[in-house]
Parts: sequence; structure tokens; C-alpha cells
Amino acid sequence: MAIQFLCLAPIQRAFCANLTIDTPADGASVSWRPIVKGTVDGASTVWVIVHALEKSEYWVQPKVTARKSGQWQIKAYVGNSTPTANIRDFEIKAIANPTETIAEGQVLEVWPVGQLNSKVIKVIRNKQN
Repeated sequence: MAIQFLCLAPIQRAFCANLTIDTPADGASVSWRPIVKGTVDGASTVWVIVHALEKSEYWVQPKVTARKSGQWQIKAYVGNSTPTANIRDFEIKAIANPTETIAEGQVLEVWPVGQLNSKVIKVIRNKQN
């Protein structure tokens, strides 16, 4: 007999909620403006944060509204368009329902925390823009 879990009650929803970054893959080579795609269950708005490993700054990207299917995507900024920004290591994280107010373009000192948090992925900025 199969057991099926339904996310109906508020407590159950908390355990069933999920946020993932599906593209780019961890370790992928990306351009200055990669498309970041993922899925969310349990929230409708997602924020993507980009962090250059060489710096202590975390850049808040434009917020994105998920489709009813839970899929979301955004064209993120990984560094800037200058050639000196190429071939650097970056991290990308998605959050939903942030515990503190954040805004597009805001530069933070640490990863913001959300009620839902994706795993952090590492990407490498390539020479193409």
C-alpha cells in the first residue's frame, strides 16, 4: 500500500514547500546575463541573489513571480559587462518570502534568509557577454 502525503494543512505545507535552481547547473560556465530557472512550491515570488566569491557583497536581482506551475525564470546579472569581470567564481541562491525586506539592486553583506531557500550553486563567468 502506497502512502500519499498531501500538503493541505499549514504545518504540512511547510514540510512540502520547496525552492530549487534548475538552470544553470552547479559548476556551469555562464555569461554576464544568464537565464536562471527554477521551481517553487509554497510561494509565488522568488528573489535571486548573486555573490562574487572574491567580494563580500551579495547583489539582489529583480524579483520574479512564479507561474501557477511553480516555474520561474529571470535574466540575472553575474558581475558586469566589462572584460575584467570575466572568468570569476560566483554563487547564486534563490529565496522566497524573505524574513527581512529586500529590494532589487540592493547590495547586502550576507545571504538574505527566506522562508524558502534554494541550495547555493557555484558558476564560473565566461568570456562571452
